[in-house]
Amino acid sequence: MASIHDNQNAFLAAIINSSQDAIIGKDLNSIVTSWNQSAEKMFGYSAGEMIGQSIYRLIPAERNHEEQTIISALR
Repeated sequence: MASIHDNQNAFLAAIINSSQDAIIGKDLNSIVTSWNQSAEKMFGYSAGEMIGQSIYRLIPAERNHEEQTIISALR
């Protein structure tokens, strides 16, 4: 029997996957951990191509410092 936690995770996954907005998850090393269908449409990469890749693949070089600032604040 599925636990409440499993049901909540499935519900949240359904929301993320059906969102019209690109939703990208990443870890504190700026590595992509999740990628929804809208991200595929917006950026032209499948989840399989992006999960495990650096988010810097998507960020223009002149804006890399913004990602570094965000990650530093979260650590």
